[in-house]
Amino acid sequence: MNGESAEKKICQAYCNYYKPNRKDEERCRGFELASLLLSEKALPTTSGVGPFDPSYKRSFLRKVLCERCPFFVDGCDFVSDDGPPGVMPCGGLALISALLKNAAIEESEVEATGERLGKLKSVLSLSPQCSLKRLEKYYVYHISHDDLYEVNEDGFRFLESCEKGEQSKDLEPEPGFLTYCIDEGLLVQGPVLHTRRVWSEEAPVPSLRYLEWLVTRKCNLACAHCYLGESEDVEFPRELIEPLLSQFSAMQGLRVLVSGGEPTVYRHFQFLNEIIDQYPLRFVLLTNGFTLNAPFAKRLKFHEVQISLDGMKRGHEVIRGEGTFARVLQAMESVKSAGLDLSVATMVHRGNLSEWDEMQALVERYDVKEWNIDYPCVRGRWELHPDLFVDERIAAECMKYGFGGSYHGTDHGWTCGRHLAAVLPSGDVCRCALYSDVVVGHVNTGLRKAWQRVQHIPISETACNGCVHADECGGGCRYRAGDAHAKDSVMCALFSTDAPSHP
Repeated sequence: MNGESAEKKICQAYCNYYKPNRKDEERCRGFELASLLLSEKALPTTSGVGPFDPSYKRSFLRKVLCERCPFFVDGCDFVSDDGPPGVMPCGGLALISALLKNAAIEESEVEATGERLGKLKSVLSLSPQCSLKRLEKYYVYHISHDDLYEVNEDGFRFLESCEKGEQSKDLEPEPGFLTYCIDEGLLVQGPVLHTRRVWSEEAPVPSLRYLEWLVTRKCNLACAHCYLGESEDVEFPRELIEPLLSQFSAMQGLRVLVSGGEPTVYRHFQFLNEIIDQYPLRFVLLTNGFTLNAPFAKRLKFHEVQISLDGMKRGHEVIRGEGTFARVLQAMESVKSAGLDLSVATMVHRGNLSEWDEMQALVERYDVKEWNIDYPCVRGRWELHPDLFVDERIAAECMKYGFGGSYHGTDHGWTCGRHLAAVLPSGDVCRCALYSDVVVGHVNTGLRKAWQRVQHIPISETACNGCVHADECGGGCRYRAGDAHAKDSVMCALFSTDAPSHP
């Protein structure tokens, strides 16, 4: 229940001392206890209970409510048995008393809610799994769950004080807000036991929320659909790892997608894995799974591992080579055994068209968080394998098997990439790894400065303008469309709209 609603239902309806716009009057124990009861149960209020009886359950209410109220010693005459005749209690006590007399609640419920209120008002701290984010609005990001919660400014300031271990009575929120934050795992009871750096800078507009980080061009496979082409010995400098993560954290980033090449063969991978828990970011490892065995998975500090699965044995190995399918199954098993979130990425190709039901059963067996299905862009090695191409309409039907995926963007009206940038092994920054030839900056000269140079394309300036699916689709992939302002025929097929076919 929000503050305005609670004030109307409790103070205005029942309290003889009610004064509009006097928020300090709402903080008596009666208001807090009644507000919490109403937020947790569907209870009748003004019209659903009888008149207040000052003698009903007076000793019980004095014990569970009055004696714990900040106005008990000074400011409340009702608690005294020999007080002035006709003295009325606060609205919260009046409402609770009436609900008890009306049998809408039991004494045990009032006692239990009182105990809960006491815990809510004890020392609270922001969960170590959460981080406050100043994006276009105020948010709390649950890193482990990959959930983003919007809060108002007052709620944000209170959570900020919990993050610093400096709770103030001037920032006391509604009990219902505290209940919600505790239930969602945003707040934990007890003092701040973990030390963390507070990244207080504001995000740029639009905010950079997702960082696609290619740590190496080296790879241990030679997949037919790889847009990067041949493996190269180019790796992200170790001395830039911490500056990059610090810059992205300061920009209020959410998620880092560590990719390659094959990131597990990156020579500084162990160092990277050891330090990522120092940053308020969700780290996702994008891997082919070839080197990912059980001991390796247990050492990972990543929150999520996305493994490439491009078919069952036949379909997968058409793309990735003989013996790779068994290694993928081993990797999936290892990730689940290590307790990490597992997601799967699949590319549609002619070799896996008959395997989708089997893949679906496999994905369900491993309780996968997300199944990301796409169709390759014609670039790199994929240009050499036209025999594996499929019609966009067929690809679109296969893509419908996909599910999951958390996206926290506010990009209605804009094409893809509104909140994403890529960092290449060289340290160059670009809008997306597919646009590696259009560099907008370098980590050495600042990620924020590079982000400001990215050109964001409104849907209204593309061929998608006026399409009823434009906001949901986002115009699809700009690179695959072949022109920054053209239609992506694969996404048009997915949403069943007319579009030109690839030649």
